[in-house]
Amino acid sequence: MDYQRTEHIAAGSYKTGKNQTGIFQAFLGTCLGVAVYDKTTRIGGLIHILLPEPPGILAAEFPEKYASTGIPSMIKSLVDQGARPDQMEATIAGGALVGPVTQQDINLDIGGRSFEIAESILKASEIKVLKSETGGFFTCTLELNMATGEATIQPAWEDMIGGSTDFSPPSIQDINDTIETLTPIPQTALKIIRMVNDDRYDMDKISDELSKDQVLSAQTLKVCNSAIFTGSVKIDTLKEAVVLLGQDMLIKSVITAAVNNYFSQATVSGYSLCKGGLFFHAVGVGTMAENIAGFCKKSTPKHAYAAGLLHDIGKVVLDQFVSRGAPLFFRNMNQEEETGMTTEKKLLGINHCEAGSFLAKRWQFSAALNDVIIHHHRPENATKNTELVCIVYLADLLMAKFGAGLEREKVHAEPLDYALDLLGMTADGLPKLIDTIPNNDQLQLL
Repeated sequence: MDYQRTEHIAAGSYKTGKNQTGIFQAFLGTCLGVAVYDKTTRIGGLIHILLPEPPGILAAEFPEKYASTGIPSMIKSLVDQGARPDQMEATIAGGALVGPVTQQDINLDIGGRSFEIAESILKASEIKVLKSETGGFFTCTLELNMATGEATIQPAWEDMIGGSTDFSPPSIQDINDTIETLTPIPQTALKIIRMVNDDRYDMDKISDELSKDQVLSAQTLKVCNSAIFTGSVKIDTLKEAVVLLGQDMLIKSVITAAVNNYFSQATVSGYSLCKGGLFFHAVGVGTMAENIAGFCKKSTPKHAYAAGLLHDIGKVVLDQFVSRGAPLFFRNMNQEEETGMTTEKKLLGINHCEAGSFLAKRWQFSAALNDVIIHHHRPENATKNTELVCIVYLADLLMAKFGAGLEREKVHAEPLDYALDLLGMTADGLPKLIDTIPNNDQLQLL
């Protein structure tokens, strides 16, 4: 049997093609997925919709994020390649209420409104809907076989629930040995992180530290030239980066490059649903935390970005064990409706927040960063740095609900009202925040 390449379609994007043999795949939570295919011409596409429509009155910068603009855009792309609407067939999936449902989820009804818009556009375009499985309370995958046009929907965890459940929990010594085996974040980057969090840095000091690590310098320039930072202007030296990006953006690039190397040690069969999933999630949470900080003015954006980027560092340690016991781990988390933290504690004896806090202390992170790492799932338990903890919790929650496809995690929504109240925000402002979730091009940094 010929190998079929699976291409992940991230939230807020779509992909079309003609006479292809691969599989388009989207992991869907609250987001909606629509697959459309013309079997006569073998032209098809899949869109991963983030929101029903743009939250503002201005034209959308990324129309593919929304049902109201993304679906017409994808249909036009299919027609431009030679497909005919009267021969197209569609499959719709997603729009779930992921995790424990709150009244906020019900009131927003993002998935339901996206489905109604999608259904209306497809009907107006005279495209037949063959299958529709939307709503519910569980994540799913939507796959489109570009060779045959077959579209399938299945629970996102199905591949992890089956198989062997033999698993021997690690000892404390096993976990310590793993920490020693993993390549740590470079000392240069750790020093820069500490300088930033203590607000005792200038560009001369940063440049001096970077000059001591040529590998990190090269990786930093690579990140500087990525879509999320510039995307168009070529930067060849750190001096150019300072001039073109500014001091804060260069520092973000340094930290991001260092964290990428650390997260690259995670597997695909553990927490990640795709290659680099943990890292992409970390960048997404960092970016969202930065956006939230700018919105609520309760923290500086640069501190929020660093905290969001580093919140899940403990997962790199535990990922080495989760990948071995994945069937048992994810069966417990989904069939028994446990939180990821509860399952980690039961099977591993430690959760990723505790593992991350151990690393934070070992690497001499600030008290604020440690508070975020240990409390980002339960912000109400934090007694200090509560606003920063709530910012990262909210960023993590939005990425988990609307950025499905990067990593496996359930973030409970019970603390949402607490976090919003502490940050001086309301649920009415959430769609504007969701609209800032980085799209696929922005997340593909390296």
